[in-house]
Amino acid sequence: MTRRSTGPKTAEGKAVSARNARKHGLNAPPDEDLVATWFNLILDNGGDAYDEPNADEPRREAALRLAIAEARYHRALHKVDTHDTEPNSAQQVANKLYADVRFILVGLPERVADGPADPFDLEYAEFGLRQVEKLLVEVGRERRLYRRYLGEARAQRRKALRDWCAFN
Repeated sequence: MTRRSTGPKTAEGKAVSARNARKHGLNAPPDEDLVATWFNLILDNGGDAYDEPNADEPRREAALRLAIAEARYHRALHKVDTHDTEPNSAQQVANKLYADVRFILVGLPERVADGPADPFDLEYAEFGLRQVEKLLVEVGRERRLYRRYLGEARAQRRKALRDWCAFN
């Protein structure tokens, strides 16, 4: 039995897929200043002996790869730790919507004798709960994605550290 690709088939689907990595920026090259800082820290350069990152010799190349890996690892670690608190994350949108639904539900009459509930409130609460369910699926997807990138960054860091240790 041959396995077939499950990736996008249409041009539109491929375009959407191509934008996935840009959504969170975890695949982007790390900040050059951060790489330079890690590079000098790895080479144990003092404050006055600041070197520009380069790969002139194998040892410096290994230090540069480790510096890039460290920068990517710490960026991924930060994203895993903070993505739930970011303003437009699925978690924040779900929290806001959940609070809105709770506000509506608290305002509904508790007994039939108190009168009928506003049909618009009931409709909004039902809509809100459906949206919260969808958002919670998205929250799980985001968390898995960020943990995957963290795992990839950790593996790249481990390999770069092993290569660096070969020179020391």
